[in-house]
Amino acid sequence: MSAEKRICFFSGDITRSGGTERVAVMIANGLAGEGNHRIFIVSLTEQEAEPFYPVDERIPRHAFSPKWINPGPGYLKIIPKLRRFLRDNRIDLIVDIDIVLDVLSLPAAKGLPVKVLSWEHFNYFFEQKRLYRRMILRWSVRRSDYVVTLTKRDRENYGQHLGRRERIQAIPNPVQPQGCTQDRQRENWIITAVRLVPDKGIDYLVEVAEQVLSAHPDWQWLVLGDGEQRAFLEEQIRTRHLEGRLIGKGKVRDVQAYLERAKLFALTSREEGLPMCLLEAKTAHLPCVSFDIMTGPSEIIEDGVNGYLIPPFDCGAMAEKIGRLAEDEFLRQQFAAATERGMEKYLPERVIKQWDQVIEEVCG
Repeated sequence: MSAEKRICFFSGDITRSGGTERVAVMIANGLAGEGNHRIFIVSLTEQEAEPFYPVDERIPRHAFSPKWINPGPGYLKIIPKLRRFLRDNRIDLIVDIDIVLDVLSLPAAKGLPVKVLSWEHFNYFFEQKRLYRRMILRWSVRRSDYVVTLTKRDRENYGQHLGRRERIQAIPNPVQPQGCTQDRQRENWIITAVRLVPDKGIDYLVEVAEQVLSAHPDWQWLVLGDGEQRAFLEEQIRTRHLEGRLIGKGKVRDVQAYLERAKLFALTSREEGLPMCLLEAKTAHLPCVSFDIMTGPSEIIEDGVNGYLIPPFDCGAMAEKIGRLAEDEFLRQQFAAATERGMEKYLPERVIKQWDQVIEEVCG
């Protein structure tokens, strides 16, 4: 490894409770813990006094605005502030943890000895859904010094659709083994842990849950998370008369404690990058059932081995598979015993080593 590098992770708001922030903090903390690099975190804003996910005390944080700034003209005033930060702190590499931030870091770094790494936390097809994200991606993919995707399939998408085939690497999200044993006492719980937003398929969730819980009244389905569709979920629970069976728990800090008491995990998302919730469910030895969407679940779940991959948005098929697992304890135990398969590539030390290699390649 060459001399110490000064690395800045750039976030919209590092104090948020989303999966993007969780992974960014994990990587930043991991690199800081090695002592090989000097790590910084900057955000457009920090809406909370402290980050939801604890940041290593050796990592200084900085925010540019007292309030949230939507993509648009308001971004212009941030560019000189970011440029000054990069220059004054002698940053070698800025890691944008959302491709939208490339429109700030690329002009801010121009003419400075700063490399820009664009970190794709979703996937190529997600970026095509919104015009401003699609435009930013097509502009930045030709200018960033390096690109990191979450999955090999998405790296291939970047090559096929955007022509980016060099200085691009797929690095998965890390997950910390929990030491949870599969034979501990568990409840008849199905868990879903997601932000309550349309992309996460909350409408599919309630449709599947109604079918499953109607057939298995001794089971409960717990939804861990908050978001703009919280009211929709609560309304659906009332309308479908699922009170006390489909339960919205809201934002939960200790998700792992719920996972370790549950028997199944289900994901009804329309799209994902590499879902941390599935990785964490597997560390708790939970059989997982998910729609086989474009990226993510198929790299984590082995269909028929430690979970089921369902044709996208076939709620009836998902309900049938969840029901089969709910009824068959032996099958659940078989699947639970196979949850450690393939998990070694997500170990934090392996993921941090990949990041070290990328830093070496980018910065020399």
